[in-house]
Amino acid sequence: MEADFRQTEGPQGAGASGVRAVTRALGLLSALGGQGRTLTEMAAAVDVSLSTASRLLATLKMAGYVDQSPDGLWGPGAALTALLHRTDRWAGVRPVAGQAVRALRDDLDETVGFFVLVGAERLCLESAECGRPVRRVVTPGERGPAFLGAAGKALLAFCEDRPDDLGLPGGTFTTATGTTRTREELRAELAEIAAKGSAFSSLETTQESWSVAVPVRIAGRVAGALATVVPATRTEPGYIAFITQRTVAAARGIS
Repeated sequence: MEADFRQTEGPQGAGASGVRAVTRALGLLSALGGQGRTLTEMAAAVDVSLSTASRLLATLKMAGYVDQSPDGLWGPGAALTALLHRTDRWAGVRPVAGQAVRALRDDLDETVGFFVLVGAERLCLESAECGRPVRRVVTPGERGPAFLGAAGKALLAFCEDRPDDLGLPGGTFTTATGTTRTREELRAELAEIAAKGSAFSSLETTQESWSVAVPVRIAGRVAGALATVVPATRTEPGYIAFITQRTVAAARGIS
């Protein structure tokens, strides 16, 4: 889950203001977008005043972590970009992932994402959006519980470093349609996915789409999952079978 950096009651006494400043600065960095954001948008994301956001952004700009365009939009600075590059644990996977999602998107004209497992969450590393008027949008950086959706389940079924409790300390979870399922049911489904080689999910993360996901192996280890995500308006059995076949072929082609 994403950290919540909005303003809350914090520690009192000595050092409290410094802690709040650091928390808010981290929140502003987390609010950055690739297209640039206005000061108002940045302040609202962290729930601080415009003056506070402006002061913190000015400090971050001096350190090179943010930059401001001529039209006033805030975006990542050179120092932040360099830091992300040095610490990117998936740097070796990104080129393969990017090429894979674009190729499968072009083949199917459906949205495709490449996901990795981070703890008990699925994280979209790369994506390619289709050009159809009705489509499912998946963006890099999008994350959610791995036990919901085909991509997460494919990762849980095949990754060696999956959490023992499958991300379900309480033992149950609820889908987008309100269906409650147990950890034991999920384990049984993961065993079926492992035997079949691919995962299918419908109306679990949202009530508007279904998806197919297949593990991708690099150097013998599961590096992620290639997933095709389709609006629920296109659910013909023959089409689901076609999408599954093409997604499996694409994943195996790069493994």
